[in-house]
Amino acid sequence: MKSNKNVRSTGQLGFKCGALSAVALAVLLGSGMASAEQKEVEVVHPWSSAGEAYALDALKDAVKKAGISWKDSAIAGNDGNNQQQALQARLSAGTAPDVTQTVPNLMHAYVDQGVLTNLDEYAKEQNWDAKLSPEMRKWAMYKGAYYAIPLDEHRENMMWANKALLAKYGGKLPENWDQFNAIAERMQKDGVIPVALGGEDWQEGQMFSSVILGIAGKDFYTKAILEHDPVAIKSDTMIKVFDQFRKVINFTDKNRIGRDWNAATQMVIDGKAGFQFIGDFAKGEFLRANMKPGEDFLCAASPGNGRAFVFITDQLAFFKQSSAEHQQIQKTFASLVLDPTVQVEFNARKGSIPTVVDVPADKFDSCAQINLADRKANQTDGGMLPSFVENIGQDRDVRGVFLDVITHFANTPAMTSRQAADRLVADLKNI
Repeated sequence: MKSNKNVRSTGQLGFKCGALSAVALAVLLGSGMASAEQKEVEVVHPWSSAGEAYALDALKDAVKKAGISWKDSAIAGNDGNNQQQALQARLSAGTAPDVTQTVPNLMHAYVDQGVLTNLDEYAKEQNWDAKLSPEMRKWAMYKGAYYAIPLDEHRENMMWANKALLAKYGGKLPENWDQFNAIAERMQKDGVIPVALGGEDWQEGQMFSSVILGIAGKDFYTKAILEHDPVAIKSDTMIKVFDQFRKVINFTDKNRIGRDWNAATQMVIDGKAGFQFIGDFAKGEFLRANMKPGEDFLCAASPGNGRAFVFITDQLAFFKQSSAEHQQIQKTFASLVLDPTVQVEFNARKGSIPTVVDVPADKFDSCAQINLADRKANQTDGGMLPSFVENIGQDRDVRGVFLDVITHFANTPAMTSRQAADRLVADLKNI
């Protein structure tokens, strides 16, 4: 889901035409014309970590097999703000790319700007209503129409552990936060970092989701987070949530400020930290390190979270194009995104589960199978919860208030849980 930008350079190859035979020159000119005529799709996205790049290759391969050249425009960093700023500049200049990765709230803003292609025609022809999971259908639509294709479905409230390291502390994943605290205290006494965490607000926010669900449950999450009810936020229950969140923060290391999420995952991979509480996109990093779930690392919903499933999705949206050729390329691209083979391969690599429902569970590892089973169970009783961190469950202004208070609390040891709750209520009133 998240990434840091890798800068790649390209070189140019020069020829002296006088040194070429007429035949060779004709071949070069011919290949150049063929290249110029080749269909091309430009895709803007934020993915460049090892696991993310590996997953994206699955979609790139499908696009290339369809006879379309992939023009890669990776713009990562700054929690997606770099990508947004670059896209706005291109929209203003009239040079919008064909495809962009986006998230629901940002997609809404693009629709309001009038720059996105309505995908209802694609959806009808490709039967999206039947293919997509219910929550993905809802968030791919805006104002009654489809404007995005959900590429993946991630679970935010996940726990990851190094199996060999955990074996020294009983080998069993904690089922509640009290059990976790006991294991973490032992690790800390032994000089082991219990929790790997980076210094970005969204990482702290994702961990907070795991804590609030484990302490208070999905109904309280809905009331306090999604509905931001002041009575719930100021309740003793929320104080308990912040109290436990403080304990988890104290189990992280002092050098976490500025650390990227995948660097934190690497700490668990290397056995330098015991746990990480972050979305299942972390699994892609374990897999690229040739680690196997159940053998080298362990995964589960976070302590006390049960079946509760906080979902994240990466969407692909198409900017309006005047060229009929580019419009056709977009249509072909759309059909590939939801192709079952592409869905299986991409999501198996990225750590997520498919957004389409007609894929066999046995194509996925044990971590994904947990999430597939929990998604299916939750879809009957409202247990699928949108992430407030990843621009789904809240407006960006409300999200900003929550993340500001959570990250301030995480980095201000003197701030009490009561002060955090009171500030949340006060700041939400000022929006």
